[in-house]
Amino acid sequence: MSNSPLKGVRVVALEQAVAGPYCSFVMAELGAEVIKVEKVDGGDVIRGWDNVVSGLSSGFVWVNGGKRDIAVDIRTAEGRDIIRKLALTADVFLENFTPGALERAGLGHKELMAENPRLIYTSLSGYGATGPYKRAKAFDLLIQGESGILLMNGSPAEPAKVALPMVDLVAGTTALAGILSALYERVTTGEGRYLDVSMLDSVALWLGYFPHYAWNDRQAPPRTGMHHHSIVPYGPFRASDDHYINLVAGSDFQWRTLCADVLDRQDWTSDSRFSTVAARAAHRSLLQQLLTDLIGSKPAEYWISRLRDTDLPFGEVRTVEDAVQHPQLIARQMIVRADTPVGQVPTFRFGLADPGRVRQVPAMGEDTDSLLKELGYGSEQIDKLRQTGAVA
Repeated sequence: MSNSPLKGVRVVALEQAVAGPYCSFVMAELGAEVIKVEKVDGGDVIRGWDNVVSGLSSGFVWVNGGKRDIAVDIRTAEGRDIIRKLALTADVFLENFTPGALERAGLGHKELMAENPRLIYTSLSGYGATGPYKRAKAFDLLIQGESGILLMNGSPAEPAKVALPMVDLVAGTTALAGILSALYERVTTGEGRYLDVSMLDSVALWLGYFPHYAWNDRQAPPRTGMHHHSIVPYGPFRASDDHYINLVAGSDFQWRTLCADVLDRQDWTSDSRFSTVAARAAHRSLLQQLLTDLIGSKPAEYWISRLRDTDLPFGEVRTVEDAVQHPQLIARQMIVRADTPVGQVPTFRFGLADPGRVRQVPAMGEDTDSLLKELGYGSEQIDKLRQTGAVA
């Protein structure tokens, strides 16, 4: 695989928060030239979410490495003209504003694709450009609620959100798949494509098998905390030293191996309540308690050493602080260094990207002058644009 399979692809991204920036970040990691367009007054909203990275936002550093940055006020005629000129040079135009916002500015897909028919214009919004919710504003947690995800997760006593912005990431990944497909299609047709990507649409497919319970008049599986809904055991158990061990017996063969070679409870394999996948699920509460008591009787390393001597799947349960020092991630060079306005910082790369590529997290408007000069603006014109507030 080429270290930069998207080399030569230019992306202009009017983006903010996570979904759009994540999509363009992956393209940058794969070699595309990504031009991030920010507002002149404060820039991307995610810049202000925290100051964890020596004064920089952790969220901004996470999904904005490898991009060039220009600050433009599209409320001005001069700013809108800059965006049109950038779009003429682009292969991909990505935006994640409320549907209709760019159309009202004369920067919708019809206008820009008329001037650049090869353009892949991607709109990423909460609910898409059609339907009764098309004008509704959305954030990740709101779509977790609308999609049913919020009530699927958590303990039997209380639901819980998914800690990561999973809807943003799923929607960004969906947009990326659409863009890559459209780039491939364009090789044959020579024409661009308009992509209307909805966060709700994107995550609906990720509801997995749960909708089939509703469609077949069956009660949805109950919330089970950190454990699987139908496979027992499948989840973490606390050892005597308060460290968790992640166990799974996804088949009857694995269950028998676990009982005989790890737990020293071969009698459980002949117990009709536990002898099959279905029986273990039917007696979930009893088996979970038995396993909790047994695993809790010895420290984690005791169980890990026994599990290592088998061919069973298992895992440790780590904090984020532990995970960023994971020997496997380090061995595969997943943690890289990025240049930022406050110096080099560690960050994760995209898993298929070149570990050695140069990564830079831009300051707001860092590349405004150079990009305008590439578009043909002279120094005096740029100074005037900055004085009038059209750029920053």
